[in-house]
Amino acid sequence: MRRSLLVVAVGLTFLALITWLGTLITSIIPHHVTAQEQTVRVGSYQVTLDVNPNPPLITRPATLSIQVLSSTTQQPVTDAHITLQSEMVEMDMGTDKADAHPQTGGIYLANLQFPMSGLWRVHVNISTPRTRAATADFEVTAQ
Repeated sequence: MRRSLLVVAVGLTFLALITWLGTLITSIIPHHVTAQEQTVRVGSYQVTLDVNPNPPLITRPATLSIQVLSSTTQQPVTDAHITLQSEMVEMDMGTDKADAHPQTGGIYLANLQFPMSGLWRVHVNISTPRTRAATADFEVTAQ
């Protein structure tokens, strides 16, 4: 009986130590901070992503604002259908998908949940009736 209690106590102590070390390591390792605003050119579009809050929290969905401009004329693209898909870079956490809703001036809003801290890749899929579909990729670090 005494031996089994000793084994349980050593096991619990080991688990507590590993948990503490994991917390210590994540606080020491520098986090890659997401830029407040990211812009890429893809196909005939200039796509800007703004994440709010930045960094996004794992406890609630983040609001992603996507501005789509024509890369040649810099005019807002107002007739696009925008979908977003997120995937974690370090491990398979599944994907979260969302449709972005049009606002004014070529801006589209969507909410995405990042369920775990770390680096995520957000694919912004853009399609319009008269141009080829395009996908812009962004990196977002959730906390």
